[in-house]
Amino acid sequence: MVDAAASFDGNRVAANEISARSMRADQGRWTVAASDGAGLADYIEFCASAVFAPAQSASWVNNWAAATGTDMVVATLVCDGRPALSLALEVVRRGPFKIARFAGGRHANGNFAAADPRFLSTIDGPAIRSMFKAIARVRPDIDLISLERLLPNLDGVANPLATLPGFPSPNLALAVDLDGGFDALLSRASGKRKRKKHRSQTRKFEAVGTFRRIEAGSREEVDRLLDAFLEMKEARFAKMGIANVFGDKQVRDFFRALFTDALAEEKPPFL
Repeated sequence: MVDAAASFDGNRVAANEISARSMRADQGRWTVAASDGAGLADYIEFCASAVFAPAQSASWVNNWAAATGTDMVVATLVCDGRPALSLALEVVRRGPFKIARFAGGRHANGNFAAADPRFLSTIDGPAIRSMFKAIARVRPDIDLISLERLLPNLDGVANPLATLPGFPSPNLALAVDLDGGFDALLSRASGKRKRKKHRSQTRKFEAVGTFRRIEAGSREEVDRLLDAFLEMKEARFAKMGIANVFGDKQVRDFFRALFTDALAEEKPPFL
């Protein structure tokens, strides 16, 4: 539903005022804890002080697990008893294989695993691979750990998972940099053509009446706006002859719960 690029409202590194230099970790102290879905409670607690992308937030992971009933596995890298990096992954079957991936599958974009910013500069490839080994011990039935659609950095801080072997997404059609706002976005690529299209779209809206941008402020409004969105998406996907990624009732229930829960936040992370 959301393609996150360099700018988004995840938990940010700047929110933590403790210098990373004060928490340099001796890599010999690294330990790893891994468990099944029972580890979600610890993951949710860790997120209260961690940085993460929206699709790795406690709200996203918890609501996805609740709505879909998916099989979950949680692995946490620990230094001297302090959680440093945590992965909450869902386990899905693809043909004969079981794959562990970010909760939400293709709905989860711009991924940045929950991490304590004080340890980010010390987490390297061997430390991350020790998490994979711990998952293998707890869940030997998992054939592959697939960490796709990673955010390269969060507020200029490199994603520790990017130290692993990988490759750029083959489809960058929806990847844009929102720095500088809408006008700056237009100026970077085909700005003249995009402005012409934007004016054309605006005139079409004006021809059928006034229009305004609204945000849901209640459960009833969440239901109304989401129902309209899902109806339009279903018609559009059918016209294009492609699968409806929102067709599963569990996926629809997830987004309904996600947007409703966000209303309780002072600054809703999902709108």
